[in-house]
Amino acid sequence: MNPNATGQKTRGQDTVHQDTTDQDAVDQDAVDQDTTDQDTTDRNTNSIRRTTRWNSALVAALLASGTGVLLEEPILLLLSIPAIVFAVYSHATAVPIPTLEIERTISADSPSHGEAVEVTVTLRNTGRQTLTNVSLADGVPRLLAVRGGSARHATVLEPGGETTMSYTVVAKHGIHRFEPAAVVCRDTSGSTAVGTTVEPETETVLACRSPIQSVTFGRLVHTRPGTTVTAVDGSGTEFSNVRAYRPGDRPSRIDWNRYARERELTTVRFREERAQPTVLCLDARQCCYRAATDGDPHAVAYERFAARELLDAAADSNEPVGLSVLGTGQQWMAPKTGSRHIATVRRTLADPETLPLEPPTVHIGRTDRTTGDEQGRELRTRIGRQTGVLLLSPLLDEVPVELARTLQAEGNPVTVLSPDVTAERSLGTAVARVRRRNRIATLRRAAVPVVDWDPETPLESAMRAGVNR
Repeated sequence: MNPNATGQKTRGQDTVHQDTTDQDAVDQDAVDQDTTDQDTTDRNTNSIRRTTRWNSALVAALLASGTGVLLEEPILLLLSIPAIVFAVYSHATAVPIPTLEIERTISADSPSHGEAVEVTVTLRNTGRQTLTNVSLADGVPRLLAVRGGSARHATVLEPGGETTMSYTVVAKHGIHRFEPAAVVCRDTSGSTAVGTTVEPETETVLACRSPIQSVTFGRLVHTRPGTTVTAVDGSGTEFSNVRAYRPGDRPSRIDWNRYARERELTTVRFREERAQPTVLCLDARQCCYRAATDGDPHAVAYERFAARELLDAAADSNEPVGLSVLGTGQQWMAPKTGSRHIATVRRTLADPETLPLEPPTVHIGRTDRTTGDEQGRELRTRIGRQTGVLLLSPLLDEVPVELARTLQAEGNPVTVLSPDVTAERSLGTAVARVRRRNRIATLRRAAVPVVDWDPETPLESAMRAGVNR
């Protein structure tokens, strides 16, 4: 184990999962038996369910005994006895009462993209009852794929006993939070299943970051590095004019050379430069929930990661930044500065209702095309004429291309940052890749800069290449 590994520990019986959630995570047989289960918030209650394991024995016993009585056949009555014994046995075993602790360690909490991270989970029985049939499924983040070992485990736990399992995940861009581990305990006969979850007191977080340090919004979107020359005189670097000295003028603005020559006090004024506002516009329509391969994050997940890194860069340079999300419900936040505004934007990016992990449902009578066109028009009415737009989209259809060209024509500086989630696994995916390249070429011919980002490379490297193109 890496000496720098981080660990989290939980104690007691935690948030309860009803049986469909537990069985989905643990074993397929139980999934077939569960149909109507949901999570509850009671941290001290276990969900208890009678399984159908012995139902066939009970049905056979009733059928054999009934037929024996009807036909007056003693042999059939005798044949029903074993089935009756099994049916009674299923009701005679004690219901398990799990009291559990869990420890989870990860070999690296800040890995680089593509790095293998080992996860080790230890489950301990702190109760007085032997748990004869324990099934454990760790809460692996949805966007991380298990590439080595298994996140599922089955064992027997005596009082004070523990079990350990290890598996490997591949780090992907973004901040990934582990969910509570699901545990299902069954009695000796397997007729009763008790489900619960065990979650850490301290979250297990795998943060695969790619900080942006050398590229600002100004270099990426605007023609100058984050500033625009205004008609307002003030502090700056470009000379504006010279006027007579007034009491209260800063000594650093006095033209001391002129004073030495002419013994006259004058004040030098410079043209003030102000940071231009920029809006992060994320394309989160249903068509953008595409991944290059099974197990990889989809494009919207990459967009959210890139937006978070860009937001941190804007906060460091105190550049006004806003947010717009194109999807089932448009989100809009006007460009501002300040720690409170940045924190609000961060929370919005992390909100699963604003940017769900799963594709949103498109309402009947609406398409991604109509949604994108309507929300694009609304965005154009909200932003100022000189406001820059950084459009994040995988460019899987024509909507973002038309939006970027229209904004550029109306005087808004636009740059497109496009995560590449196309592949050449089949003829269809190869055609999708060619069409995306054609859209990038169309945008560049219209003088719209495009950052073509391969998620397997650092984000800042792609941005530098886009700026220098």
